[in-house]
Amino acid sequence: MKWFQWLSSRGKQADERIVNIQNKIYKEIYMLVMLICLASVIGKFIMLGTDTSVITELAILLASSLYYLIRSASLGIYSDAVEVHDRTSKFKMSTKNIITGSVMGLGLALFFGLRSAVLYADGGLQSLWYFVLVAFVSLMIYVPLFLALTFGLHTVANKASAHVNKDDLE
Repeated sequence: MKWFQWLSSRGKQADERIVNIQNKIYKEIYMLVMLICLASVIGKFIMLGTDTSVITELAILLASSLYYLIRSASLGIYSDAVEVHDRTSKFKMSTKNIITGSVMGLGLALFFGLRSAVLYADGGLQSLWYFVLVAFVSLMIYVPLFLALTFGLHTVANKASAHVNKDDLE
């Protein structure tokens, strides 16, 4: 039984325009699923509080992103996409990843510092001390973590993809 025969194009001539439009639709569906999962996480935290479970949504977000990264690197298209991006954009992809990781770490550190100052401090000076202390410690933890995730994964995937491309050319 061939359930997904319409998806398979083995042995058939495929119209490139149709394939490109289908790929564009798949990309839009992927983005929609990511936005729905993100909205679900935010909605659960707002409506149900922080004691609710969002493991399913986080698993969908992380697994699909990692799958795309691994699959594109193993096919050798990641380094090509990075090269095209670097040619057409003002900032290199690696620079954007460094900025993104730093901003995410800084934002999380400021959030934790502000939350600690509001929830646990008794006075103005103590709240300032809690904010500075928690924000600084969180900055030391989360900026390197997010830099390793964004820039590190990008570098590893780019090298693996370039290696696949080099092997294909040989």
